[in-house]
Amino acid sequence: MALVFSYPTYASPGGRPVWPLHGRADRPRPVFNVTVIGPGGVWGGPALLDTGADDTVFPDFVAANVGLDLSAAPTGAASGVGTVGYPIRYAEVRLRVLDGTELREWPARVGFTAAPLKRALLGYAGFLQFFTAAFDGERERVELAVNGRYPGT
Repeated sequence: MALVFSYPTYASPGGRPVWPLHGRADRPRPVFNVTVIGPGGVWGGPALLDTGADDTVFPDFVAANVGLDLSAAPTGAASGVGTVGYPIRYAEVRLRVLDGTELREWPARVGFTAAPLKRALLGYAGFLQFFTAAFDGERERVELAVNGRYPGT
């Protein structure tokens, strides 16, 4: 069975019509809740499924909430639109997603950053590497089926 997540919609800035969407006043995005499980706690919150993100990345406060000590963590860097880069510290956690019917949980290497994220990013490493994703623009939803790399339950 696949996990199925409907896209929530987000108002356009100032409620202005979105010309490429024929005047629609909101934008659908593949955002759904993800749970991060660490050695000292659990955090859950919204995350954007982002095929353009190399890594799965959470704000630094999530690491603190789940009891991770990142002082000696492996490091990397990331940047989004533009050239400003932000440091990332990596750690192993367990991730869990639930669509209301199906539940998946697995160990993952993810990043943590002080970059000003609107929400966590579910990128290739740690997330999409374990799923086959079917994005359905007409129905505004995404289906995630585990693939042969999936190490979880």
